Amino acid sequence: MCITYLLYRALNFEKTGISYGRHKFSAYLADSPLKRSVGLMHRKGLGKNEAMLFALVRDSRIGIWMLNMKFSIDIIWLDGDGIVIDKKEEALPCESFLKCRSYYPASPARYVVETTAGVCMKLGIRKGGKFTIGEVTPS
Repeated sequence: MCITYLLYRALNFEKTGISYGRHKFSAYLADSPLKRSVGLMHRKGLGKNEAMLFALVRDSRIGIWMLNMKFSIDIIWLDGDGIVIDKKEEALPCESFLKCRSYYPASPARYVVETTAGVCMKLGIRKGGKFTIGEVTPS
């Protein structure tokens, strides 16, 4: 059995609220190095209006890879004020460990939001748009 699957089953991801315009998400909070490493691995999908929020300790060009993912996602990088600085729509799961691409933002980010693929298009999420993020203290 894969160690990341065991970690996914053992970790308790708290939820926080985030929003883009009038659209509200209930976001799983990846606020520690271990939670950020596991992310959405092994999940079958996200529910309607669900997301994952990666909270970073400092601005970083954090790469996102799709290892052990079962569904496509939209990846949205935000600055410390919640402004969209970059995005990758329709990021596909990896075919294998050896064929696993990483996605990086154009500039350092403080937060990363992962949603079900198609949410950026549906909500009109664009660079310069603003997310409102609930209180988060990353470790």
